[in-house]
Amino acid sequence: MRCPPVGNRHLFSLATTFLTRLSYRSRTMAYSHGNTNEDALQRENISDSSDQSLSQGPDGKEEGAVYRENVVESKETDLASAHDGFQKEVLETADPHFTVSKEREKQLIRKLDIRILPMIMWMYLMSFMDRVIIGAARLYGVEEDLNLGPNEFQLAVSILFVTYCIFETPSNLIIKRLNPAYYLCGLTFCWGIIATFTAFVQNLGGLLACRLLLGIFEAGFFPGVIIYLTIFYNKRELALRTGYFFSAAAISSAVGGLVAYGIGEGMDGTAGWRAWRWILLINGAATAVTAPFVPFILPGSVEKAKFLTDQDRKDLKWLRTSEVGQTASGQDLQKKDVMDGVKDWKTYAYGLAQFCSHLMLYSFSVFLPTVINRLGEFDRGESNALTVPVFALGAIVYIISCWASDRLQVRGPFTMGAFFVAIVGYAMLISDGDVAVKFAGTFIVACGCYTSVGLGFAWLASNNPRYGKRAYASGMQITIGNSAGVAAPFLFADSTEPRFIPGYSASIATLAVGMCIHAAMSYWFHKQNKNRAAGKEDWKMEGKTPEEVADMGDLNPMYRYTI
Repeated sequence: MRCPPVGNRHLFSLATTFLTRLSYRSRTMAYSHGNTNEDALQRENISDSSDQSLSQGPDGKEEGAVYRENVVESKETDLASAHDGFQKEVLETADPHFTVSKEREKQLIRKLDIRILPMIMWMYLMSFMDRVIIGAARLYGVEEDLNLGPNEFQLAVSILFVTYCIFETPSNLIIKRLNPAYYLCGLTFCWGIIATFTAFVQNLGGLLACRLLLGIFEAGFFPGVIIYLTIFYNKRELALRTGYFFSAAAISSAVGGLVAYGIGEGMDGTAGWRAWRWILLINGAATAVTAPFVPFILPGSVEKAKFLTDQDRKDLKWLRTSEVGQTASGQDLQKKDVMDGVKDWKTYAYGLAQFCSHLMLYSFSVFLPTVINRLGEFDRGESNALTVPVFALGAIVYIISCWASDRLQVRGPFTMGAFFVAIVGYAMLISDGDVAVKFAGTFIVACGCYTSVGLGFAWLASNNPRYGKRAYASGMQITIGNSAGVAAPFLFADSTEPRFIPGYSASIATLAVGMCIHAAMSYWFHKQNKNRAAGKEDWKMEGKTPEEVADMGDLNPMYRYTI
């Protein structure tokens, strides 16, 4: 039966919707697993044949063909142009059948890994160490030399995060307007100089000033690198690369313990300086010396990477744009995308969960030497040395979790499991058990600490394909998360020694909240993917051109969230 006459405007809308669905339907499940266009094209042939068998009228014609018969003749040029625009926007290649093999993809990713990962891991190792090694230096006379009163050391630790939180999101919004490699180089040099001169402070005021300045220049580094990685890697590879990067925090804490032990026991009194000054001076100087090498090693973008061939660049561009939402326009900073991030509730849900995990991260990383020392069985040197295996185990568990997360393409179950493991560890610390039980609890906390924090970053980045929204959301997530650094030091106030029951109790409560948030988000993502697979959101494509649908980002009905 032929379709009754309808208005031209409505008819054109129906035709556009039909063509849009035909272009996308084959990709419905492809992108939830990061499949390439080659897989999607195979499914498209199957989908087309099933459509013909289901939607033919009595005269043997497809009902969709009736619409095209009436509309395409008059709108042929417009629709052809729109379809061509869609192909250019999504694939950016003249050959619509252009693909990249799995082996070629692995070769390219390995090439990027060798060039990028060692440098950013080293930079973050130095960044995190400059930020938290003051906790190890505490055991070598900081409070005595600077005449710090009760909880003034905690104030010095926390005040860094005031400026740190203020400057994170603005920094994320400008990094791509500059050359990212030079921008990261400048930040590294500045905070390295400030960390170095912290060794010369003589009172609380000087220490607070240095910590505030350190927060300004370190603020842009971590969120900047998270965004930087999304320039080169797609959602299939992002968790493991973020994992390698963030594992430097655990490695830094372990190395920091060794460095503090070595300097503290070997240089105390050298040139009339207490050991804590040498600890801060040597770590800060190492960071400043690193900075000049950064722009010679890190590429500013795929297009500017001199170690890549023209074919490498073409293949990498295809790998980036073969996922729903990864259009050419989506890689630029656009006001609309930023505003989408501002209005999206998921941005703040991710941020609140990150606050819960960061409260553990900063309190645990800074005060673990103190916690071990207050167990009553170890001196200051042994306390710093014993942090090494704790943080090393945390790094190993985190890397394994990231590898498994990328293999399975899920994030939520791993972060929820990490929250639960950390709760068990804190329960052991707060118990009336002996020293062995409490010390074992620190290992359990470390197993959950870095996984809950690091995979949260990768989860948000995986579910925001458009750069502007991702830049804002990632910056806000880290800003909200790092605001926990202001409160974290006071969980271990001097008055609560040696058991720190209020701090452990608060950690357990916030970790439980974080676990519930991630559980709710996992359920919501699963429900959205199920509805989209059933076609319940296809109405959002009605009246839109293929380019407009492609530019919908994570709101595209064909986009699948990582759960």
